[in-house]
Amino acid sequence: MKFSIVTPSYNSSRFIRETIESVITQYGDFDIEYIIVDNCSTDDTKSIVNEYVEMFRTEDVSIKCNSITIQFISEKDSGMYDAIKKGFIESSGDIYAWVNSDDIYLPGAFEIIQKTFAKYQQVIWLKGITAYLDEKSKRTFDGKCHLYHQDWIVNGVYGPVLQFIQQDSVFWRAELLDSAGGVKASYSVAGDFALWRQFARYTPLFSLNHHVSCFRRVAGQKSENSRGYWQEIQDYNSIKQKNKLVRRYFSLESRIPCYLRALCFRLLFGRQRYHLVSLKDNLDPCLWVGEYYNLQRKI
Repeated sequence: MKFSIVTPSYNSSRFIRETIESVITQYGDFDIEYIIVDNCSTDDTKSIVNEYVEMFRTEDVSIKCNSITIQFISEKDSGMYDAIKKGFIESSGDIYAWVNSDDIYLPGAFEIIQKTFAKYQQVIWLKGITAYLDEKSKRTFDGKCHLYHQDWIVNGVYGPVLQFIQQDSVFWRAELLDSAGGVKASYSVAGDFALWRQFARYTPLFSLNHHVSCFRRVAGQKSENSRGYWQEIQDYNSIKQKNKLVRRYFSLESRIPCYLRALCFRLLFGRQRYHLVSLKDNLDPCLWVGEYYNLQRKI
């Protein structure tokens, strides 16, 4: 199995070394193709990336997987999603993902992802658990395993109404990107939201009950631009209005006794299907919502 990982960057010298190290130190029975696409940075980003490119080109580097290649593309682009699109055009792996230049993968992340895709052939699209870092690389919150309903992703519920689908812990089989029409470079901040909606038209998102990445909260980062994000989601207000009941239920969910949650959920939303995989617990990868609530203490 071969991973194709893309990192878009622009003036990323502060954290990109940590990002790169988190990719090239992954261990397991797989290959890594790492593509960094930079928008002609004016800080030390280029020199840092080129240091790693030269290291893998000229030295006998000790690695913990089968092979690693690093490609560096430095040219003008129209934004982050344009850079990501360029990176995936150059990709040739079996499993795709992108990690931004201030986020990191956790040790062992690729190994658990590889084993999950190998074991569950029906899994085309997979999301692990995202933890959170501060600017000093201190882990501030461990995150949790969320489950996602396919129709709600298509309808744009996650983000405007429920929790976001954090991109740093998402992986998918290469053919899904082609089926969905690729990354849309026209977006500035909500391209992942649009891509997930396209993915969900073809296949459900499976949740992996395992930590795989860390999202770094940094002052001034693009994810803070919530106004711009909502403006790019053209049907944002419509989504909110249609899903008032969903928002209301989940705002009260923690106050409802666990044994009543499945019943309440079914009365409100019908018999919906969720998808969860965990190698450790050997769970059935397709769960009815009642089974999900029975697993709340495990998740």
